[in-house]
Amino acid sequence: MLAIEIHNLRKVFGNFQALKGIDIEVPDGICYGLLGPNGAGKSTAIKIILGLLTPTKGEVKVFGYKAGSFKARQKIGYLPERMGYHDEVKAIDFLRYIGILSNMPSARVDENAEELLDWVGLGGWGEAPIGTLSAGMKQRLGLAQAVMGDPELVILDEPTSNLDPIGRNEILKRIKDITKEGRTVFVSSHVLPEIEIVSDYVGIINRGELITQGKLKDIKKEQLMKGKRDYELIVDKPDVIIPELQKSPFVSSVTRSDDRILIQAADVDQLGQKLPKILVDAKVQLIKFAPMGESLQDIFLQIMGEPKNVQKQEES
Repeated sequence: MLAIEIHNLRKVFGNFQALKGIDIEVPDGICYGLLGPNGAGKSTAIKIILGLLTPTKGEVKVFGYKAGSFKARQKIGYLPERMGYHDEVKAIDFLRYIGILSNMPSARVDENAEELLDWVGLGGWGEAPIGTLSAGMKQRLGLAQAVMGDPELVILDEPTSNLDPIGRNEILKRIKDITKEGRTVFVSSHVLPEIEIVSDYVGIINRGELITQGKLKDIKKEQLMKGKRDYELIVDKPDVIIPELQKSPFVSSVTRSDDRILIQAADVDQLGQKLPKILVDAKVQLIKFAPMGESLQDIFLQIMGEPKNVQKQEES
């Protein structure tokens, strides 16, 4: 069963096309990471799934129900990128209120609120007014409210913003816990290494168009088999082997970084077949030979057409 079905989704604001006919399928019980640069259309897609925006064209369903319908909204828990609170309200009372809105049995509201505070690392802070909590603690509370009421689909927009490294790691573990329980997570984030940790599936969107989607491992495999490939080579005599590689027709470029030799292959198959003989003939001992660029961030930059050495200016 699909948790989210999006077909030919278009959204136009005046003369601006925010979404240009995208199709997204999110299987039930997995974590799906939606990636894209600023202005790609991620937030617009999320708001339509939630029923906060009406599509210009196309169809969006949540567990088979039309997005925005009462049945669809009952299935969803949501953490927005910027969570707003009433500062004077106590943390525990806020979660109780969310539980009531979620139509939880009254006997479960208090118990569930206490459990979730402990679950996100806010045990003992239930009586504290929300205005006294730090930005990171408010973010944890936001995750707790997103799962209050046991929603089948949890939508998270930049869930680790305002958190320190320890807090980020804890929240990522909680996200993985949600999917282990059989629920579906739909997460949007700029922090690609974090998406890689929690997501089974990813979709990459740019300028309102879906560039690719599918299982993360399949997308990695597909991208790594396209065109030129970068490899890391470590040998005991780098000065000997570099000239041999430079004159090889199946090698586009060879650069040296300390003891590492970085090879860009023009023909991957030929490199794999001929490299052992080159090493033997040169009497060079192989220490390491491995492909580079297997991280999600490298794959993302390849798909976006950006150079690999460009560092992202924004991580959140």
